[in-house]
Amino acid sequence: MFVMKMGVGGVSAKVDRFLEQIVADVPDDDVMGRLKRLQYIIDRLALDVSKDAARLELRMWRTSPLFCKTR
Repeated sequence: MFVMKMGVGGVSAKVDRFLEQIVADVPDDDVMGRLKRLQYIIDRLALDVSKDAARLELRMWRTSPLFCKTR
């Protein structure tokens, strides 16, 4: 599996290990199986990012003077 290395520190190595763990039980020659598994992880991560962004927006809306509404 090819993963582009970006940034500094050990993040790239951790991402490589994470990706390998995700598809470890799928045979190397089962390309479609690997792609389906990776797409599932991408979808789950996108959902988590969306939820976290919504929570952050709500917290900013409640606490920031720029977003605070008078009651």
